[in-house]
Amino acid sequence: MTGRIDAVPSPATAHRPGSAPSRSGPLPRPRPRLLTGMLIVLGLLASGCGPASSTSLAAEGLPRQSDGWHGIQLEIERTLPDVTLLTTDDEPFILAEELRGDPTLLFFGYTSCPDICPVHLAAIASAMNTAGISYDDLDVVFVSVDPERDDPERIDEYLSNFSSRMTGLHEQLPIVADALSQLDLPGPVVEGPDPRGEGDLIGHPAQVIGFDANGEAQRVWPFGARRSDWVNDLPRIVEEWS
Repeated sequence: MTGRIDAVPSPATAHRPGSAPSRSGPLPRPRPRLLTGMLIVLGLLASGCGPASSTSLAAEGLPRQSDGWHGIQLEIERTLPDVTLLTTDDEPFILAEELRGDPTLLFFGYTSCPDICPVHLAAIASAMNTAGISYDDLDVVFVSVDPERDDPERIDEYLSNFSSRMTGLHEQLPIVADALSQLDLPGPVVEGPDPRGEGDLIGHPAQVIGFDANGEAQRVWPFGARRSDWVNDLPRIVEEWS
């Protein structure tokens, strides 16, 4: 399969807390020239979703690092964002507090994403079962970047396709953009109509970020990570980051 993986703007052109809209209204539409190629933001890959966004990349997997990991080690210090989101029960959830104590895999996406989001979540869920890793020992957290469509019921229904033990979070766009900004990641942007007729495609960071039990970011798994990559890395996450 051939396709594209569009990049989203750099931090300088993405949402920032001071410039983001005051409500969860329409996502900004980027200038076309900013949506070509692949963009590296401080070592964190950011990408958009497209109906043909080469899912075939997932078959390639990630190269084994010199230390035996498949996830890419971060060379910069980042911590869990200090923002308050909402659970699917609409209860406050302070990322920097609630996710301390166990390692965390954090992913920003949306339920209408045609491939990047379901590929990541399916690979993680399957690898958790294969590796015998419990959700009691590792938090897997999905944060929606599409507040207009992703209400709590829809998020719960979506995550149930992978595992009901995954944590789904949502909030208005400025707060989600603030969380991304604290990780030096660009905010979500509208890429254009989804050819499937399901609204707009949204460009968003396409990597899973791994945090240790102290809330320190350790590694990222960009789109292309295979189930076998996770089977290799998950036991080490629980053993070394707890």
